[in-house]
Amino acid sequence: MSLVASIPYRLANLGNLPIGHSLTVPASFAGISRSMEIGSLDDIWSAATTTPPGVYNIHQLVVRTSPLLDVIVARLGADPARGPTAREVLIDGLQASLATTGRESTFPLTPSPQDRTRTEIIIQAHRIAKTIIGFVRDAPVREISPRLAIRSPCEGHLWTPAVAALLTGPRGNAQLMELYNEWLHRMILLRDSLLPFENFTDVPLVIPESSSRGIRDFEEARKFFLVQCMTGAVQHQAIVNLAKVFTSRGLPRGGYGFQYAHGLVLPAFLSGSNSIHLLRYHPARLDDSSVDLLLDYEHTEYINAPRTVLQNSEEDEDVKSVTKWNLSSLLPFDSCALQSSSIAIDSTHNDARRRIVRLQLTLESGIGIAVDLGQITRGRRYAYDLQVNASKPNGTAGPKSNGVQVKELPRTLVHKVADILSQPGLVISPRARRDEGNSNSAPAIHVIPVADPIIKLALLGKLYPENVILVRDQESIESVTKTGKGFSERFVILDGQSAF
Repeated sequence: MSLVASIPYRLANLGNLPIGHSLTVPASFAGISRSMEIGSLDDIWSAATTTPPGVYNIHQLVVRTSPLLDVIVARLGADPARGPTAREVLIDGLQASLATTGRESTFPLTPSPQDRTRTEIIIQAHRIAKTIIGFVRDAPVREISPRLAIRSPCEGHLWTPAVAALLTGPRGNAQLMELYNEWLHRMILLRDSLLPFENFTDVPLVIPESSSRGIRDFEEARKFFLVQCMTGAVQHQAIVNLAKVFTSRGLPRGGYGFQYAHGLVLPAFLSGSNSIHLLRYHPARLDDSSVDLLLDYEHTEYINAPRTVLQNSEEDEDVKSVTKWNLSSLLPFDSCALQSSSIAIDSTHNDARRRIVRLQLTLESGIGIAVDLGQITRGRRYAYDLQVNASKPNGTAGPKSNGVQVKELPRTLVHKVADILSQPGLVISPRARRDEGNSNSAPAIHVIPVADPIIKLALLGKLYPENVILVRDQESIESVTKTGKGFSERFVILDGQSAF
């Protein structure tokens, strides 16, 4: 059991606001691998064939399973003088199975410039696979009795020709095939169980007391997630639900994060990550009133949330120029100063396992604002990132641009942050209206200059997540017209200091 410390836990992208308290990871969690290395052969084999209830990290689970590989290599006998060793062939086979391309791939995904979620998952799968292969190669080699055996049903994973030739040839037999199948299958399950977590090497995975199958408990969840990845867009809820299997499987489905006995899991971008779809584990406790808690959205379906259509006021600045100009000239318009900020936890939900977390702000003008953290994370996922769209290293953050050819720049209005944040409900932009006789005119653009990182987050949770564009100050208004949807007027959050 992790111990709660009195030290406040802070997140970089939340302006270093305290969000709960730090957890101290018990020494037993870090010591499992070492105790296995010095145990008896019977203990080592028992650990390899079963994964008893407990708390493990990725390295410990790889080390626990490595005796299966040792038995195969021992029973295959001496390697020929020329060619790769049996161990090298089998590890290369694992590497091929953990790849996202190729005949043997067990997670065959193709990156798409229009699907940033899929691209992030592919990159994550590569990172985890590389780590697993490294741990396998570094694992201590043990001399284990060749008579040890295990029953493992065929899982349908394709073997490389070299592995097939080795295990079905004169040196191999049916029992070695089953041992290899079991080892391979567990490494695949381990890779996929860690896909949601950006800092996957730090995550304490929990095999609960009710488990009789160890890491094989993940099989059904893996199949369901793989189908989603292969057949359509991957919803954020699917990533969160996958993360719960070996952390807090008793929690309800949904949410954007959760708390469990060994830490807190939140969207990675709140820690300053470039990822907007993956999660990050934190050794922290948000709420001491209960152990397992779902961090849920205030409005499960944001389309049903109260909303306010933005109305232009006399104080909004109308930018008249129709030439190409730099957005940095609008930054001085931001006069919003923050007096105080904090995190508030609402436990009044009908379900005792759910919590609503809000970002509370008090502006210098005295205006008080509370924004749902869940809606902030949703707003970040749905926003268009003009920098990403321009360079396209990982695809786009939102749907493709509508591709409308614009002959002249649209009317551009600059709004004060306080005017937006003080509106009730989510603020939605007006529907697009074409000027009569000018079918090529673009919908108006509403620019909100802001420098404070906390206020930027609040805006993401306040604007209806439909046509919001994140822009740096060096961009021109012309580039904004080529991003987003054409059926509504665009919101532009203008950041003069750093990326979101």
